[in-house]
Amino acid sequence: MDSFTGGVYTAEGQFVEDSLLHRGKPALFQKYVEELSGTYIYGGCLFGHFGHFIWESLSRLYAIRQCKDYPILFISPNDKIYDVHSLLFKTIGIRNEIRLVKIPTSVNNLIYSPPGSSISPLFIIDEQINKMQYFTFSKNGNKSKTTKEKIWLSRSKLKNGKVTNEHEIEEKLRKIGYTIIHPEALHFREQVRLISTSDVVAGFDGSAFFSLLFAKEIRSKFIVFNRRRDIPKTIPYVFQKRNVEFNQYIFDLQPINEEWPVSLFYHSEPNKLIEVLGEC
Repeated sequence: MDSFTGGVYTAEGQFVEDSLLHRGKPALFQKYVEELSGTYIYGGCLFGHFGHFIWESLSRLYAIRQCKDYPILFISPNDKIYDVHSLLFKTIGIRNEIRLVKIPTSVNNLIYSPPGSSISPLFIIDEQINKMQYFTFSKNGNKSKTTKEKIWLSRSKLKNGKVTNEHEIEEKLRKIGYTIIHPEALHFREQVRLISTSDVVAGFDGSAFFSLLFAKEIRSKFIVFNRRRDIPKTIPYVFQKRNVEFNQYIFDLQPINEEWPVSLFYHSEPNKLIEVLGEC
């Protein structure tokens, strides 16, 4: 996706600067080869990666929710919309027709809005957050319960971007009362429910934490550990924007393969992680 650059020009040939993702690629006007009549909403670039989808493909959600009847145009190198995209759009109540643009295209009338969120530079506006808060869940907790609902957001079944000895850590976590959750195997609504209603939500940093943006109420406490050398700024930023309690810890991890998107590390101090979570 990063090598597939695209953006918006006005009819007068003026480039709309914030239509382009900040990937260091120059804007170059190209003569259009396809025309679309009617009115469309500009969606931006359509990413398959869960985190980039939330931050960048849904960055204009605040505007889309105000113009529900028009089709959405996404720039994409792909020929089709993948099932994960269709499912996520449907789950958050976006049922517009989705059109993919992969060649220079002239649009008769394009509804354009600046992005409401961005990774580079890092920001998310309040209006975007308000429009993302879609799910609400009743608090079914038993007032007499003495144990906490504690979950660990696991990355152990993923191919890339993980801690190679996480499965060993998970065995120890089960013994101290944690339920191991694999977010990629759950329906998105269930992801949001678990991350917003459990007492303690812990895990290595990753885009699964971004699903809390879609919860109207959050009662969870969050604990995040690094799975690389440090924790990306997007993680604490999201917690701060949603005004939720969180702690983050950085321990020593040994690199096995740092090439993107492989990013494999070995946790050298698993007992310290267990010690932190055992006190929750």
